[in-house]
Amino acid sequence: MQTHLTCNVEQYSQRIKMRDDVDAPREVEHFANFSAIKDARTAGAALEELGYGVEVTRRMIFRATLRATKMATVDVETADRMVEEVFGVVTAHRGDYDGWGAPVVQS
Repeated sequence: MQTHLTCNVEQYSQRIKMRDDVDAPREVEHFANFSAIKDARTAGAALEELGYGVEVTRRMIFRATLRATKMATVDVETADRMVEEVFGVVTAHRGDYDGWGAPVVQS
């Protein structure tokens, strides 16, 4: 998880250079991969309880990709909190957290 938290600081710096209004809410997407679709669906249900919108897409026969979205700002503290939350749920359900993304909102 530490790698993802370090990336939050780097992404914040890049967003500031692009004049992103990091305090403006926007849809933030988190991605994860699972070797069992059942685990992805269970993780998705747990994330929905935390207020995320969730899409689970089948890859191959049993594998799955999870996309979790939530309206949020992208300041470092909020990004860290969301990464810790989603990473924890994903890893608890045997998934591999792949990071997050969000559109730039011009200030």
